[in-house]
Amino acid sequence: MFRGRYDHIVTEKGRMSVPAKFREVVREKYREEILIITTFDKCLAAYPIREWNEIERKVSELPQFRQEVISFLRYLMGSAIDCPIDGQGRILIPQSLRSHARVDRDVVVIGMLSRFEIWAKEVWEEEESEKAFEDFKRSREILAGEGL
Repeated sequence: MFRGRYDHIVTEKGRMSVPAKFREVVREKYREEILIITTFDKCLAAYPIREWNEIERKVSELPQFRQEVISFLRYLMGSAIDCPIDGQGRILIPQSLRSHARVDRDVVVIGMLSRFEIWAKEVWEEEESEKAFEDFKRSREILAGEGL
């Protein structure tokens, strides 16, 4: 599982070192060093290929002509791209994805169990404001009702 927060840098060419702990998870649990990177809210989401294939399987079972499904597919699947981890533990994030998430140089990488997110540091700091803590507290109460 991916967990924790790491501060990293994206180079001018769009390369980012995947946190060592996350590389271990990809190597040991998934046995294949290919990630699918896509847009997700105000950040980018990186999925090991096996997790992504499961999402695609589930999405393919949805009614393909419903407007909500079409919009979902355009946003999430339309921006998805294969990003292999190179021999130095880096991924190359395409310019279109970096622009969407306002990723320039400083990023925060957040573990999210079966995926990890890549946030522009300034955007993450906006999200991690007092409002974010209030949202967390509200969510915690709701999830407690779900047995968590």
